[in-house]
Amino acid sequence: MNLTQHAAPHRAATVVDLDPVASASALISSLRSRSAETDALAKLPDETITDIEGARLFDLVVPKIYGGLQASLDTWMDTVVQLGKGDGSTAWTVGLRAASTWMFLTAFPKHVVDDVFAISRKLSVASVLVPRRVKTRRVDGGVVIEDGLWGFNSGVLHAQWDLLGIPILSEDGQIVDRGVALVPTSQVTPMNDWNTIGLRGSGSISVTAKDVFVPSERIAPLSKILREDYACTHLRDAPLYRIPLIPLLATNLVLPALGMAKAALALFVEGIGKRGIAYTTYDRQDEAAVTHLQLGEASAKIDAAESVIRRSVTALEASGAREAERMTLDERTRIWRDAGFASQLIWEAVNMLAGASGGSLANVGNPMTRLWLDVRVAGLHGAICTSTTMELFGRLLAGKKPNSPLLV
Repeated sequence: MNLTQHAAPHRAATVVDLDPVASASALISSLRSRSAETDALAKLPDETITDIEGARLFDLVVPKIYGGLQASLDTWMDTVVQLGKGDGSTAWTVGLRAASTWMFLTAFPKHVVDDVFAISRKLSVASVLVPRRVKTRRVDGGVVIEDGLWGFNSGVLHAQWDLLGIPILSEDGQIVDRGVALVPTSQVTPMNDWNTIGLRGSGSISVTAKDVFVPSERIAPLSKILREDYACTHLRDAPLYRIPLIPLLATNLVLPALGMAKAALALFVEGIGKRGIAYTTYDRQDEAAVTHLQLGEASAKIDAAESVIRRSVTALEASGAREAERMTLDERTRIWRDAGFASQLIWEAVNMLAGASGGSLANVGNPMTRLWLDVRVAGLHGAICTSTTMELFGRLLAGKKPNSPLLV
């Protein structure tokens, strides 16, 4: 049965005019009210998933021809930031699911995308580009994943498809490229290994796969993706689907923490008129000069991080609007560097606010404590580690090539 001819027209009929940023903002209070439940479950509660689906936030980057919102990257950013004000795990899940969906849409040709939309009532994709271990073999018509393990598979607990990094082998079994394999989540085994101090609700578990056949049409070579040689020829008219992968993924990782930092600043300001400073004559923290200095520095760092990220978003959108001209290596590496730097600024700001919040920070139920831990864990992602991102750009300034296979 040919599923492709009916998929897109059917989905297109569901397009509605929604404001995802306003929808995300409307969820902040509900998300905060479920914080204890979210952490206890170590995944998003069903009510949160229902809210996200009701607001169509998982459709953020789905093309309009498939009934999606096809939001701009600027709207994508603002939506995830708003969610971060309510719950970091929700923002992380929505942001990474958006990136995974975008990668699927750009990496595969129309007939594969159409088939997936025909099979799945809702498009729900998670991803892990780098496996912890994987062994594959070529067979007629595709590849068999004999054994594989992929960690930090954010969003997979609520997804129907998983994009998993695999090696691409030559006929004699040599690795000639890396690729992403589109696998139904029903064919991977989730592991109960997500027990963390922060972002607990993201449920970023590991998954394994054994003896899973992947047809050739559901394997996309990473070398083409990294060169923006995207297979989505039917989406070429939309700038969103021409943006370079790596700087987009790096920038996206910072968005949840930016929302959390804004929430931490507001929470700190709310409390300084209600508590004093121990062992001083200050009955109110907001009377102390040190508090004013802390507020000034923390807010400046948050504002600076946002300015850096918005500059990256503007550059990425401009790159997508240029049909023939690729973003330069310097530009792509700088945006990656800036993602790491913005993440560092956010952590420094939140750490300062948390440290100035007094002994109550030791309480597990303190909202500031949760924000502090969530921001710390978000910043631990290897793709935005500052020692890595700074070196990448520093090598370019020193006249050398960046030492990452993801920059080509």
